[in-house]
Amino acid sequence: MNQYKRRRAMIILWGCIAALALCTAAVLGFLWWKTPEVGDVSIPGTRGEIPATVELPGKLSRGEEIPLAVLCHGFTGNRGGDTHFTQLAADLAEQGIATVRMDFPGCGESTEPYTAYTLSNMAADVDSCIAYMQDTYNVTGPIVLVGHSMGGRLASLYPSMGNYPVDALVLWSPANGTGLQGLDFLNVEDLSQVEAVAAEALANGKAATKWNVEISDVFVQEMQSSDPNAALREAGLPVLLTYAGHETLFLESTVSETIAAVESLPNSQVVLEPFVNGDHNYFGPTGKEDPETPVMDAALREVTVSFLTDILK
Repeated sequence: MNQYKRRRAMIILWGCIAALALCTAAVLGFLWWKTPEVGDVSIPGTRGEIPATVELPGKLSRGEEIPLAVLCHGFTGNRGGDTHFTQLAADLAEQGIATVRMDFPGCGESTEPYTAYTLSNMAADVDSCIAYMQDTYNVTGPIVLVGHSMGGRLASLYPSMGNYPVDALVLWSPANGTGLQGLDFLNVEDLSQVEAVAAEALANGKAATKWNVEISDVFVQEMQSSDPNAALREAGLPVLLTYAGHETLFLESTVSETIAAVESLPNSQVVLEPFVNGDHNYFGPTGKEDPETPVMDAALREVTVSFLTDILK
């Protein structure tokens, strides 16, 4: 009888140990799990599927709020961000920040015509990407936008256009001229040609540009009615602003007015010195293969990561 009780007690003991081990494993699995580092995805949008790339920190805590950075490329660009976004996403993941970067309408792998490239459609795509990140990966922490060129204009306007609250903005050479001055990059040396293209789009529904794409009347109307720098002042968010030294696509007034707007904002920075030899895409004097290009790329990523990690502490 005593032997039977001892045997039964041992069985119960080992059963308890096994149950405890399973519970411990389940708890650890609940708290930490390995997630994909990089992934190309198709995100449901208001007008169809949005080609995008998601990058997450290597390990996520289920109880932790994960910040999200939405990376917004420029006019006729793609989600690679002129080669800068790929490594930036990896750098941010190391700091515990998730990223999503998408091809805007008519760009990259988007199947839409370029005439769908409008500020309202771009803002709607940012909304869809944020919703996807929250629903799919439980990325529900603070949200920041990083935008280059026209993506910077969108980022400036998003707090007044989008459906999600934003905690900070990073603007790389934003196309922030007021109204149609924001189209100065279409022909910065002859603004009468910019006005002519805009007038044609408004009259005919679309117009060709020197960038080998057609812009729509809606795009022109939304540019005409928007003032990104006024939107920045109204939002009052922390902003990091950079411009390159050889900014040949924008009027000097576009650059100076945007710098003045950001300098008026609390907890904001304007960083110019590391990029004095760069062009609009932060390439060196002779282009993408210039020896200075990787140096500027590293500086661009460094100031961006430093700013965002400070803001998101």
